[in-house]
Amino acid sequence: MTKNKIYFIVPIIAIAVFFAYYWNFSTEYEARQAKVVAAEKQRRLEKLQAEAVAREAAIKDAIEAQKQRKLERIEREARDRKMKDDKENAILARDKADQESQRLERQVDRLTKEVKEAKDELTKLEATKKEATEDETFLQTFVAKANENVARLDDVVKKIEVADAAAAKAAALAAAEKK
Repeated sequence: MTKNKIYFIVPIIAIAVFFAYYWNFSTEYEARQAKVVAAEKQRRLEKLQAEAVAREAAIKDAIEAQKQRKLERIEREARDRKMKDDKENAILARDKADQESQRLERQVDRLTKEVKEAKDELTKLEATKKEATEDETFLQTFVAKANENVARLDDVVKKIEVADAAAAKAAALAAAEKK
């Protein structure tokens, strides 16, 4: 029987605990729901007020933007006129620069020809200078060799004179001995 009592008492205790919890929940639930509904109403009201303020600000911003666009359009038209004038001036400057460029190209061609002629003349002068330098070197070498040859010939002539003098002495001695 104690088992039967346990099966009977435990569910009754569980129902009593559930009932106490439910009673507590049900009394506070309606108050909480009322607070939630009031808070939602307040949030919607604030949202509508914020949207109204935002609409007014958007209208003011739109008016300001319209004024700004009008000023920008006037500035853009002035800038476009200035760009058109600048473009025409640039075309004139380009044409003038082309003419100047052509003139300078003709001058460069003329000066290039003159430089080429001067270089050719300079090359000829350098060739002549080189030949003259080679001739001078050759002549200096030739003169040095000629001077050496003259000195050698002088030595040979002196040796010949010494030999002739010795031969004459020997002939005179031989003739003196024969006599």
